[in-house]
Amino acid sequence: MSKSGKVKVLKNSILYSLSSLLVKAMNFVLLPIYTLFLTPDDYGITNLINSFTQVASFIIAFSLYSAVIRFYADYKDNKLALKRLYGTVVIFVLLSGIVFTTLGFVFRDELVSLFFSGISFYPVVAIALLTLVFVCLHTIHQSIMQGMQQGKKLTIINLIVFIVEVCLNLLFIGMFRLGAVGVLVAKLIVNVIYFLYMCIDLIRSDLVLFCVDTKILREVLCYSIPLMPHNLSTHIATFASRIFINNNGTLASVGLYSIASKFGSIIDLVQTSVNKAFMPWFYETMNTDNKDNKREILNLSRFLLIIYSLLYMVIELFSQEVIILLTNKNYYMAWTAIPILVVGFSIKSVYYFYVNILFYFKEAARKIFVATTVGSFADIMISYTLVPKYGVYGAASAFLLAKIIIVTIVVIMSQKYNDIGYSIISMLRVIFPSLLFMALGLFLSYRKYVTVFSWYNLCYKILILFAYLCFIFFTNKKVIRKVLASSEMQKRIFSKSNWKTC
Repeated sequence: MSKSGKVKVLKNSILYSLSSLLVKAMNFVLLPIYTLFLTPDDYGITNLINSFTQVASFIIAFSLYSAVIRFYADYKDNKLALKRLYGTVVIFVLLSGIVFTTLGFVFRDELVSLFFSGISFYPVVAIALLTLVFVCLHTIHQSIMQGMQQGKKLTIINLIVFIVEVCLNLLFIGMFRLGAVGVLVAKLIVNVIYFLYMCIDLIRSDLVLFCVDTKILREVLCYSIPLMPHNLSTHIATFASRIFINNNGTLASVGLYSIASKFGSIIDLVQTSVNKAFMPWFYETMNTDNKDNKREILNLSRFLLIIYSLLYMVIELFSQEVIILLTNKNYYMAWTAIPILVVGFSIKSVYYFYVNILFYFKEAARKIFVATTVGSFADIMISYTLVPKYGVYGAASAFLLAKIIIVTIVVIMSQKYNDIGYSIISMLRVIFPSLLFMALGLFLSYRKYVTVFSWYNLCYKILILFAYLCFIFFTNKKVIRKVLASSEMQKRIFSKSNWKTC
């Protein structure tokens, strides 16, 4: 079971990561077009709205995204109960979304004054509110597929959604010149269409019985509501940092920070994509209580951390060149905040492994909010202190410090349940060398070529990356070989027949 499960994790990780990276890559290819038609103010507006949407979606859904994944492992052998679970969650989130959106329109003046200084309610905030309920149901459907480990289906759907949204964005901002409003309208249309598809897909797959089963609802809410502070706090901190930047600077400053965050978030996107595949397998492996299977968890976790460290290097070393080549001069300085964000995301990679332990043990899952709430409160307080003086660098520094706090607390909390063998020292031995190589690689960028593209600097960075590749291979070759040595695994991952049955 462990070997086949591990293959599925790797295969779904590849699917999720490649599709997510393809989406990101296309966004970067389109960056010259977006920066041509969208001003830094437009970027600031869309980034502020997106941060609000992320916060509001967890409130509306009561963090039921996590419950849908977790309870599939418990209900998968009872088809009727599973259908009632999905139907109850969909109806509950739909009703919750309608109530939240209605309240947003009723208290629109207070909403704008608190969160959207300089932005009119109509049409910008109004469109965002109308989009919310559909975004929540979109995420519920994605969580259902994730819990069922339907990696290929989820990947194909995400790519189709992305292509449609890009086409609508280009139409609205390029042809109709609607700016930020065009981006928001495109998002609304895509999510309304997706809602219709979700209903058809769930009914056709016989996966849903639309009802409100109060017993199931109580059970999943008892699991998910304690997770709300955990899920919300990080997004609230992110939203707050944007608000502070907007209030103390301009929407254009929020736009520059948005560009920087795009690069840093690539790391989190990959980590999240991999964890989508890793988490269901982790739950099933833990249910077996087999020591050999748990050793597989250790080996695979270290291998994934090595892959993450390579990603840190690429993003941090070459984001400067990408920004200078793909955007206009108004955005050039955005790259200087990226290294701080990348360090924060590199620290956060440890979090993904340890937090799965807490999510697995239901009594521990109710305590996760302590880590994220404390860390996010620190993020908000540090941002409040540093942003007025240091702008985007203050926000990035607050993000980094908050991640250190959150990871520290999660690691400490997991020790009570950690019978897998995770070692924070072992993980840091992978992360810290990558940070040292990164600092060395950026020396010339900060010293001589802050806003200038240089072939000499680019070649220097490539040499640093190659040196790191050699270092990481020779210091971790045992783990790498253990994960990749099985010819059977390689055949199963890459064989056509196996991909078809994903």
